Amino acid sequence: MRSYGKYVASTFCVVAMTATAAHAVDLYPSSSEDLHPIKWTGFIVAPYFGYETLHLKGPGANFLDDASGWRVGGELDYDYQIGNFVVGVAGDAFFTWYSGNGISGYSSRLNDYGTLRGRLGYTFGRWLVFGTGGYAVGDLEVKNAGSSVSKTLDGWTAGGGVEWVWNNDMTLRGEVAHIAFNQDTFSNLPAGNQDLGANLDLFKIDFIKRF
Repeated sequence: MRSYGKYVASTFCVVAMTATAAHAVDLYPSSSEDLHPIKWTGFIVAPYFGYETLHLKGPGANFLDDASGWRVGGELDYDYQIGNFVVGVAGDAFFTWYSGNGISGYSSRLNDYGTLRGRLGYTFGRWLVFGTGGYAVGDLEVKNAGSSVSKTLDGWTAGGGVEWVWNNDMTLRGEVAHIAFNQDTFSNLPAGNQDLGANLDLFKIDFIKRF
């Protein structure tokens, strides 16, 4: 997951930043009278960054503090409008610097994560309200006294948000999401406490470029 996730996250960031820069002239908000007819069908690209806390769970969490840090990455979606309803698929990937210490020299780090989700929304005027949910995967690493064990944890995610048309093909989106990574066994944790998973609560807000 680690090398693949970082490659995907880098690609999303480059595409999103290039698209945003190419259309910088569109960043000034339009009045409703100046908008083209609003069409939600099409591709979406967006860069994201933020700071969060990864909440560890399971017996192994007794030896580790929750991990906090920054993330940077991006998202690529496709939406299709049917009347006032919008259905779509969304994927994102992130580099992460979530790290935390623990007792007896233990430490943890989430190196990267990504999700693949479905979306369902309802649009009225220049607003779109939506829910989303699907699959999540992340690379969690535990270190102690020179040993390091990394596991690819899968899980699920669900959330929702609202999007507002800022200027024709540029929108402003706010979104919350919960990610639950399943537990796996980390052999360098003490016997009887080797199972470890994690939960992550996210808040994302950004300009969205629609094609």
